[in-house]
Amino acid sequence: MRKWLLSPDDPSRLAKIDRGSVAPEKLVKHLSDPAIAGLSITSTSLLRRVKAHDEQAWKRLVELYHPLVYSWCRRAGLQEADAANVGQEVFSAVLYGITDFHRDKPGDTFRGWLRRITKFKLCDHFRRIRKEVPGVGGETPEDLFVFEPLDDSAEATAEAGLVYRRALELLSIEFEERTRLAFWGVVIENKRPEDVARELGMTANAVYVAKSRILCRLREEFADLLEL
Repeated sequence: MRKWLLSPDDPSRLAKIDRGSVAPEKLVKHLSDPAIAGLSITSTSLLRRVKAHDEQAWKRLVELYHPLVYSWCRRAGLQEADAANVGQEVFSAVLYGITDFHRDKPGDTFRGWLRRITKFKLCDHFRRIRKEVPGVGGETPEDLFVFEPLDDSAEATAEAGLVYRRALELLSIEFEERTRLAFWGVVIENKRPEDVARELGMTANAVYVAKSRILCRLREEFADLLEL
């Protein structure tokens, strides 16, 4: 299984995704609907396929979380090339330790686990700098960047929004354009189904069906990774 499956020009391109475009609370509200929340997480979910060494599932996991890891590295002060290299190290560690990830306790999230791995790899990066560059010293690696937990903050919400948007992008090719537009209008833009139906030349019932189809698919694929 490859450790990294993105082309060299992908990091900067993916980092430009508008982080404010998806409000996590809107998506979670719809995913919490009893009809959707009752959907069981099957053996075909992404995380379980990754743990079973499915290479295509691993590629999708990297595509899902790579923009977030890259943004963390850039925020820590790394240039593009260094951010890409540290990202490689992060996902190598994820690949090695993925079978140990479990959501056993309240508050356990894949994003939090990934964040801790990223912090360790950033510390390793700054330790190497201190050893390789004469005259660099004084601060500990942890002092060279700000990377504190961001629970219940606007930044944490933006991070979750970035991952949710990426998840929707990865699933979008499975649905026709009107289905995607109907879902986006009702769930993300918070429009009335009747208004979306009128805009798209659909029935209100077709809009509800479009919304449910994408929500079910999102939960089926990503429920054990996203913070639902």
